[in-house]
Amino acid sequence: MKRLALLCFLLVTIFSCKEISYKEPQPSGKATLKTVPAELHGMYVLSDDKETSKDTLIITASGYRVVSDHKESPLGDSLVLKYYKGYYFLSINENPEWLLRIVKRQPNGDLAYFSMDTEEKNFNQLLRNLTKETTVDSVVIKGEKLYQINPSAHKLMKLIKKGYFKKALIMKKMNP
Repeated sequence: MKRLALLCFLLVTIFSCKEISYKEPQPSGKATLKTVPAELHGMYVLSDDKETSKDTLIITASGYRVVSDHKESPLGDSLVLKYYKGYYFLSINENPEWLLRIVKRQPNGDLAYFSMDTEEKNFNQLLRNLTKETTVDSVVIKGEKLYQINPSAHKLMKLIKKGYFKKALIMKKMNP
């Protein structure tokens, strides 16, 4: 039951209902990594805020998987990894949009996992603030309104530095 709760938390975090998405993998104009760099390989403990529920994330050269999920997520057309200015950018293809998660390796080997704060109560304020930074396009597809941005790599870094991306969790590296 605890693993199910953690998996639900991660899925909601990764695929939340309202989200700012992108027209292409981010950061635009930067090279796609063909394999996951060795410094990220390993096993990481995933836990909820209260650390009552735990699971394991395994990162390999080809991609990642969450142990309780039993599903491999390889890099490719639907999962794109890029590196820029100390951050790893994980773009997930959810046609017709790309979702973005950011990972920063910590000095101790842990991984900080960032996503844009799109909680329902703050979403309209986020949109207002974001329109001051970059163009936000909206389109309705299958009855759902999508909000997309297409920042330059430089603008994306400014959004990170201004706090638009919040640390969602720390993935603690397990000793081999």
